[in-house]
Amino acid sequence: MKQLTVSAEENDARLDRVLGRLLPDMGLRGRRRLCELGLALVNGRAAAPARKMREGDIVEISDNDELSAGPFLSVEGLPAGDEGAQMRQERVSSVLFPEDTAKLILRTRHLVALGKPAFMHTESLAGKPGASLQQMLPSLLGGNGEARLLNRLDYPTSGLTLVALDEKGADQYRNAQEEGRTEKRYLALLEGELAHEATATQRLILKNRSRVLVELLPHPDRRRHTHIQPLAVLNAVALARALRLTEHRWTGRLPDAVTLAGCTILKGARHQIRAHCSSLGHPLLGDRRYGALFHPEESMDETFFLHHGRFIMPDFDALALPVWLDALEKDTAKAAVCWLKG
Repeated sequence: MKQLTVSAEENDARLDRVLGRLLPDMGLRGRRRLCELGLALVNGRAAAPARKMREGDIVEISDNDELSAGPFLSVEGLPAGDEGAQMRQERVSSVLFPEDTAKLILRTRHLVALGKPAFMHTESLAGKPGASLQQMLPSLLGGNGEARLLNRLDYPTSGLTLVALDEKGADQYRNAQEEGRTEKRYLALLEGELAHEATATQRLILKNRSRVLVELLPHPDRRRHTHIQPLAVLNAVALARALRLTEHRWTGRLPDAVTLAGCTILKGARHQIRAHCSSLGHPLLGDRRYGALFHPEESMDETFFLHHGRFIMPDFDALALPVWLDALEKDTAKAAVCWLKG
């Protein structure tokens, strides 16, 4: 292993910057990619590229020459968007899910439903590397300059994302939401055995928080409620093996069981399903922000199993299945499809 000790001058510097001392011929993007793949260690543990260093920290990487001259440098000449897309696609393929791409699911005169893969941003945001669905709108929709996103999914969440092709489409969506005539069905893998269906009605505290808080008082607006329907109870050990979770640096205590659940919301708010399921004692499998016992190591990206599988409103009904259904037993996957279509 190549090794360095963080100096006083490097105190509070980012890991990807400090790595320049070990890899002087590698660019910043390559060093960040090395961290994201878990190949840079701080005090013996994999660390994220933004990890702040402290004087005396020990930084290590493999002394394999391929790290200096191989695939990490080969992406340096690519445009940022292409490099990000390549990096994220590799993460999707190698960490949990089979290869998945953004796709057009349903198109009408004024509205479109697109399928967003997990590990793709919905919007293009400053400081967020990687491809976004927003960047791909011209290629997916034939260069429609008026097209705009109507809903957003978390980075690890897959599934349906709605796009208005014009102002009339935006009005249709907005009016249907305000009138309570939209229905959004999600599939989720939850920790523990959820024995009965439940409806979470509590208010959510959203403002200026990375983690949404759940109040004790119910929200009077039913559009803000989450209905959760257990579809199947799964053996957690067998599921973790089928998804190869421990091979991909998941840690913690495996729950006694995992519930495949159907979650229905009418309008929705940021992290609504994640927060409501956690408040019932059943956080999403892998969702360490909301208390999951078994999750990826903290140096890894957030990962959980949540998929927006069906969107219904007057004159518009879109359906998309999650790629991780293929890892479930046939009868379980069938129950998920029947619930989405029912």
